[in-house]
Amino acid sequence: MGLFAEAAELEKNGKAFALVTITDTEGVVPRRSGRMIVSEDCTAIGTIGGGEIEYRAMLIAKDAIKNGKGGHFRIEHGHDGVVCIFVDIPIPSKKAVIVGSGHVGKAISSLLRSLGWSVIILEKGTDEKTLLSTDIDDKTAIIIAGKHDAALVKAALSTPAFYVGLLASRSLLIAPDPRLYFPIGLDIGEETPEEIAVSVVSEIMAVFNKRTGRSNRDWQKRLVIVRGAGDLATGTIVRLVKAGYKVLALETEKPTVIRRTVSLAEAVYEKKMTVEGVTGVLVQNDAEARRALDDGMVPVMIDQDLSVLESFHPVVLVDAIIAKKNLGTRKGMAPLVIALGPGFTAGIDADAVIETKRGHTLGSVIWQGSAIPNSGVPGVIGGYGKERVIHSPASGVFKGVREIGDIVKQGDVIAYVGSTPVIATINGKLRGLLHDGLSVSEGFKIADIDPRGEEADHLTISDKARAIAGGVLEVVTSRLNEIT
Repeated sequence: MGLFAEAAELEKNGKAFALVTITDTEGVVPRRSGRMIVSEDCTAIGTIGGGEIEYRAMLIAKDAIKNGKGGHFRIEHGHDGVVCIFVDIPIPSKKAVIVGSGHVGKAISSLLRSLGWSVIILEKGTDEKTLLSTDIDDKTAIIIAGKHDAALVKAALSTPAFYVGLLASRSLLIAPDPRLYFPIGLDIGEETPEEIAVSVVSEIMAVFNKRTGRSNRDWQKRLVIVRGAGDLATGTIVRLVKAGYKVLALETEKPTVIRRTVSLAEAVYEKKMTVEGVTGVLVQNDAEARRALDDGMVPVMIDQDLSVLESFHPVVLVDAIIAKKNLGTRKGMAPLVIALGPGFTAGIDADAVIETKRGHTLGSVIWQGSAIPNSGVPGVIGGYGKERVIHSPASGVFKGVREIGDIVKQGDVIAYVGSTPVIATINGKLRGLLHDGLSVSEGFKIADIDPRGEEADHLTISDKARAIAGGVLEVVTSRLNEIT
């Protein structure tokens, strides 16, 4: 049997595999061309030269099968040999078994086939034994059309099929079963066989792709865009997500947050960041952002100019940059605009402003007027104010030598800016530290020490961030009915 026939057989049987092809070579290598199939148990069919190269290619293929993602790879051989391979992971075949081939069954079959599904039609009157002898796996949908047969439905539910639907009159009395889709299809007001097919196939695809089947517009009714993803912004983002809102966060190309362990902005550097169960993921475009929102994550997009508003239309826009000044947010950019801290006037720049200064009014909602002006003096924690925040002693590239969470003593070197050491100003826990490799100017905020030491929590959202987030949520929930 030829290599591609072997691949077709594996695909037919629902077996995962990778096709490995030599695309280029350099220097001395065993072979200049070759292909092989690698199954998920690392069994190989064909060869690309044997020996260490083939062994390493098989490990790469096995990992690609596991992750569902192939690509181009380089394998070094000896001192100057290189074999370039391409690992292709075929998309698993999707199948449907339709019992009964009436007008609706034919319309469903035609639509599924046009979408690349393989379809098996079993005649009306098929018994459970015939159904169970059919090739059914976890990528198979079963649609039973026509007269209800309890034994046939029971047999279908005993298979690994991801979907079992009963196409019958809505007036049919049948014991409910959480695994059975009945009545079948999404509610789109369907009447003709072709319309019913659209309804049924849409439901099948939603189940297969693990989607809700709701309108894509539904999540936009609860979409909030937050400018900034630092520690205070992250407190707001996490609170909104846990309250059921979809949040898209906007950041700069090189965020300068120091409380990185509780900032979703860290996703810009690490691609993914999780804070208190909410995961932010760096996205490059609108499509990736929509997928992240669908998957329950917070897309973090580099966008300082709010260009995202051309394609996303949030019900709420929150300016959480905490820049102490307005960097371009205007009332009217969304049905509800909220700004955090000084630099904004409620009723002019934003619909509401949230107080960010520590004290009795922290987190309060301002509907007219502005937040308390920035004093330039950090809030007092454990008896220390300005002493706990460290600023750069010089201009240069920042490099940390201690980690966030470390206990430090006054006088310890915690980082360097160029060749200039950064000295701990007090005893305590290093709660914040700038990301390595960033260029800073003299006086730039680069670290934060919490004088409470071991008692300080550097891994969860601060009390200040929670208070501010509470104010934002108060505004959103009190105005939601007015803006949607």
